[in-house]
Amino acid sequence: MSLTNLEDVVTAATTVTDSAVLANALRNFLKRDVAEHLLASSLPDDVDPLAILNPTTNTLGYLYVLTARLEQPGAAIQLAPQIYAFCEGCSSTPLAYVSERVNTFVNRLMRQPNLPELLEALAKFVQRYPHKRDVFTMVHMVFLHACVVTRQYQVALPVLSVPMGSIDKTIYPINYLDNLLYHYFGAFVYIALKRWPQAEEFLEMVVAAPIASSIPSAIQMEAMKKLALVQLIRHGTLKSLPRYVPQMFTKSIKQSPYGQLAKAYPAGNLIQIAEKEAKVFTQDFNFGLLREVLDHAPRWKLRTLTKTYLTLSMSEIGKEIGMEDGKVLRALVEDMIRVGEITAILENDTLTFIDEKPDFRPEDVEKALAEAQRQCERLALLDQQIGRSKEFLQKALKERDSGGGGAWAGHGGMDEELLWAEDLQGEGYV
Repeated sequence: MSLTNLEDVVTAATTVTDSAVLANALRNFLKRDVAEHLLASSLPDDVDPLAILNPTTNTLGYLYVLTARLEQPGAAIQLAPQIYAFCEGCSSTPLAYVSERVNTFVNRLMRQPNLPELLEALAKFVQRYPHKRDVFTMVHMVFLHACVVTRQYQVALPVLSVPMGSIDKTIYPINYLDNLLYHYFGAFVYIALKRWPQAEEFLEMVVAAPIASSIPSAIQMEAMKKLALVQLIRHGTLKSLPRYVPQMFTKSIKQSPYGQLAKAYPAGNLIQIAEKEAKVFTQDFNFGLLREVLDHAPRWKLRTLTKTYLTLSMSEIGKEIGMEDGKVLRALVEDMIRVGEITAILENDTLTFIDEKPDFRPEDVEKALAEAQRQCERLALLDQQIGRSKEFLQKALKERDSGGGGAWAGHGGMDEELLWAEDLQGEGYV
């Protein structure tokens, strides 16, 4: 099939039922120098092709025309209704044949001045694009990047709530860096929303990703710094990393200002360390996260008292944790009781600690068991996929024979060119 003008494109998009044939014809049409200009133009009598095409039944034609119109920055302001119509109504099956055009579409959206207003549409597109919601694509990473740079963190949550359980590089090409950045940007979202357990999980996924050489990527090193701070917030100390994570990460942190801070936490000279190393934390875009660590220090001091005392007066607690303001101290204690950080009763000016007793409801147990079963099924499927991967098996055998230790990533060098000058942190984390 040969397409020569916009009329041919619209006719093919509305009549050809074989998505593979139509995708190939559109791909060949795009090789022409004037293709983008033709796709962005109007039909005879100034008829808008997007008014004829349906985003659900004519997904490919709609995508190619819409993407061409987005080539110019600012075009999305007038095209917002069409963008929403496409993102909410497109069909995933034909899109599987044109991943390169999809990538162009989302990258052009990223350059639009009204990107914040388009994120809801892009979120819906990310969830409709792959043939299964848990299939990871490059679009997932670009979407999270958009949420971070626009500071629209809540919009990312529906996408992040679906664990990425599989990949299909034959349909949705991705690389090693896409995976790192997806979890890195996801961690930014969770940090900005102060969802520390999820932030820790995503940062650990970045750090634990196999490295392509003996030197970890810049992204992994940055993630390790943030992981150290998040662990101090969540656990009051640095946690041991999984055994398969290279020891260089732990060593690099211990020998850095982050290690000094962790060693002194929560009762040491934290303010002095923060002031002395302020330049380092600021250059790493971690000064706001450092403030959260310092703000959580009194909470961890108070939690350590539960291991020693049964009853304390508020004045005694104030002396122990270094908090003189009685109103602030009372608000802190009441909040810690409310959120479950300590189990205690506050009566007048006396705090009585209570031994924690697990409280498991039958429905909670059933929910946990069901989730465990789902995860086992997902792991079994992933194990089968890995077992069928020729690339993985060949690399594993090579590593075994050479005595190498987990340097496989299937990718090399791209992240070395990444610049980290741009501030991608959330509100209050710069």
